[in-house]
Amino acid sequence: MPAAPRPAREKDEGFQRLRETCHDIRQPVAGVLALAGAALADPGLPEVTRSYLEQIVTQAQALSEVIRQRLVANESAAAQVLLTDLRQLTDEVATAERVIYGGDLEVVPNAEPVLVRVNQLDVRGIIFNLLSNVTRAAGPAGSVKVEISHDSCLAQLVVEDTGPGFGNVPGGAGLGWRIVARGLASCGGKISYGHSALGGVRGNFWLPLAVI
Repeated sequence: MPAAPRPAREKDEGFQRLRETCHDIRQPVAGVLALAGAALADPGLPEVTRSYLEQIVTQAQALSEVIRQRLVANESAAAQVLLTDLRQLTDEVATAERVIYGGDLEVVPNAEPVLVRVNQLDVRGIIFNLLSNVTRAAGPAGSVKVEISHDSCLAQLVVEDTGPGFGNVPGGAGLGWRIVARGLASCGGKISYGHSALGGVRGNFWLPLAVI
């Protein structure tokens, strides 16, 4: 028998607990940003340390935005949709992924902005899950290649890896892949998978280009 739906009151209480948790962690995240900012102000800071601190700031700002959107539950969805350079957002996520990935993660250079109108938090999560899956599949001795392009109406992001692949994708897709597909659907995008010339998986996702 299908599970009975959760009572509305239980859902409301769960949502309220989530908002309270977000409220509680907002100050520590602000503290991380403040401390990193203070450290970055040191003129004698080694460049490698500066690079790490800048990445900490980027990740803390992304977390701060997650918290803000969970707290401002009544904000309209339209207000969260912003003109976004998919190329730049991908670079930011890839930079953070390189900190924890031992293999080679290449984002093919593209000087031309690829502009989309999206909820940046949602698309950041899509790219994060996509890269997390392929770097894990490729392994610490593997390679991952990311390329962003566009045609007249669609932005495209292609990710390929040197991992073993997962054969029949629908049967082997994990939670991360489902999160990517669901997130893209909410953004008006789509995704497909296939075999990569590198030996692993080739994932393509598309989003509507912004109309300027």
